[in-house]
Amino acid sequence: MATDFIQEDLYIGKQILIDSDRLVFNGRDDSIFSTSNLFLFKTEGEFHINTKKDTFINSPRIFIGPVENGEDPNIPAVKSDTLKSLLTDLIFELKVFFKTQYPNTSGLQGPNPAVNKGLAVSLLNGLERVESKLDTIKSNKVFIK
Repeated sequence: MATDFIQEDLYIGKQILIDSDRLVFNGRDDSIFSTSNLFLFKTEGEFHINTKKDTFINSPRIFIGPVENGEDPNIPAVKSDTLKSLLTDLIFELKVFFKTQYPNTSGLQGPNPAVNKGLAVSLLNGLERVESKLDTIKSNKVFIK
């Protein structure tokens, strides 16, 4: 839902223009509020939000990233707890298969049992490595619902 910015010299309607080297808005006792259909900051450089406490963005949907080819960012973020749970279940089922079911089937008795057993051990080791890294998918700075 990207909104096109209308340059101030092209905008037709009521507006206030302030041209200065620096602007400071300070709400000493409470907050700074804006109520409108659109609140837009535009900069040709960096944009920083610095707080001494947590930052909350309360919105039905949040898009992070550039608009490319006229399209808003459209790749959904991953819920890490949900992903971790799904991967944990998948790893568990694969480990059960390679530890119990696979050895009892023709997998290890096939044309080359030594190769098949080595493959099963290698896959189990890989699953253990992936499982040990599951917590690394969790951000300790960004939280989504």
